[in-house]
Amino acid sequence: MTADEMRTALLRTTFRYGKVNMGIHLGNITHGEFTTLQMVHMYRKKHPGEYGIGVSELARCSYMSPPAMSRTLKAVEEKGLAERRVDSQNRRKTYVRLTPEGENARQHAWRMCTDYINRVIEEMGEEKMETFLALWEEMVDLMEKNIPMFYEEPS
Repeated sequence: MTADEMRTALLRTTFRYGKVNMGIHLGNITHGEFTTLQMVHMYRKKHPGEYGIGVSELARCSYMSPPAMSRTLKAVEEKGLAERRVDSQNRRKTYVRLTPEGENARQHAWRMCTDYINRVIEEMGEEKMETFLALWEEMVDLMEKNIPMFYEEPS
């Protein structure tokens, strides 16, 4: 396979993956909303004594820009799935936590995702899946490392 064929195959497969991933039905929430609910849930699990996760920390952990996170939080709040609270000691800090309805929606979406992924892993086989994940992680690490180079002007 030539370098050009590899680039084309990688871009085509990445595009197909994105389309397939977005086709998984998660109930009444979007994939971005699910990611947000899942991140809030995971934070609360690790920090049970805290009210919730800070909005900026949530955006960082979710790899979302602050404006995108604000839009997502607005949507989940309007659906009654999460709530925000301003820190009484520092009014610039806002925390997010799930409502009981949000936890139910997250659990439903989680079951849908895990059922789907379990079927894929079963068909692919554990050994091939472990190899794939190790290589994929290595590739993403390299891609993240080379992001600044992408924006530099060619010499």
